[in-house]
Amino acid sequence: MKTKIVFYAALCGALLFFAAHNAQAAAPAASGGAASAAQSAAATIWKAEQLTLTALLDVDNAMPIGLFSGPAGAEERAGYFPGGKAPASINAFLIRTGGSDSMNILVDTGYGKPAGKGSRLPEALQTLGLGPEDIDLILLTHMHPDHIGGLLSENPPDKNRVFSRAKILVAAKELSYWTGLAKTRPDNSNAAQVKAVTAAYGADIQPPFEFGAYLRLPGNADKPDADFAIKALDAAGHTPGHTVFQVEKSGQKFLIIGDLVHAVDLQFAIPEECPSFDLDKAAAIASRRRILDLAAMERVRVAGMHIPFTGTGLVEKTGSGYRLIPE
Repeated sequence: MKTKIVFYAALCGALLFFAAHNAQAAAPAASGGAASAAQSAAATIWKAEQLTLTALLDVDNAMPIGLFSGPAGAEERAGYFPGGKAPASINAFLIRTGGSDSMNILVDTGYGKPAGKGSRLPEALQTLGLGPEDIDLILLTHMHPDHIGGLLSENPPDKNRVFSRAKILVAAKELSYWTGLAKTRPDNSNAAQVKAVTAAYGADIQPPFEFGAYLRLPGNADKPDADFAIKALDAAGHTPGHTVFQVEKSGQKFLIIGDLVHAVDLQFAIPEECPSFDLDKAAAIASRRRILDLAAMERVRVAGMHIPFTGTGLVEKTGSGYRLIPE
């Protein structure tokens, strides 16, 4: 119980930092105005035949050095945090499958409004000609507020759903953890938010998936040999059901790694460094190394929710750690 209390306190502190930082987000440059600012929040990062993967910037951000602990000494850790903060952002990703049965699949939904203050996800989708009603499926890497906040409207008392048609897929371990916590700790704000999401989306929250499974997608079922498929990889540690999504198309692969890393340079170089809101640090470290090993060995590009926008690159093994080659 003591471990959980420490985790909740650290998480709340981190979220307060995010909210404060977002409230001070810089205004768009005068030369581009609001339209160019929204345009800069959406960028195509991968194509495989008709499929496109687009990075969507929800909020500019930074990670303060005080969130991290691990084997690095204070002086060594400080070298990765110019000015005491590491560059980061809050990203979501959009998969457009193309073809006659094209689907719009959103991976995470950002902070949402009003909690995120500067949330730009709706405007980023608009630049692609899409509104919330055009999203068919939402995949959740996990259920922290900066990943599920966009599911609910900006009218907190109503807790209305934003995506009118979308189905939601989330790991069984993730959903059961937060819904269970909502019963035992109704005062926990994150659990209360998950409860509100489940109430708003009801039966559109599909049967939760298990790690290692190919997701049941409309018209595609769970066939591992399908032309297009998404596999749920175990990345537990940050949360109990934290998931990496392996997108597969015509023999090509791409990894959406969620919150596997928060301070890129530090955690790639020293994977044993963890932010305070990794719930199970030992599991988080093991997941980080396993997924980064996979990406480096197979030369598979990765995209992360807190890698500075556009959030993508290749992973290279370097001694006892790794480095990200941004693209």
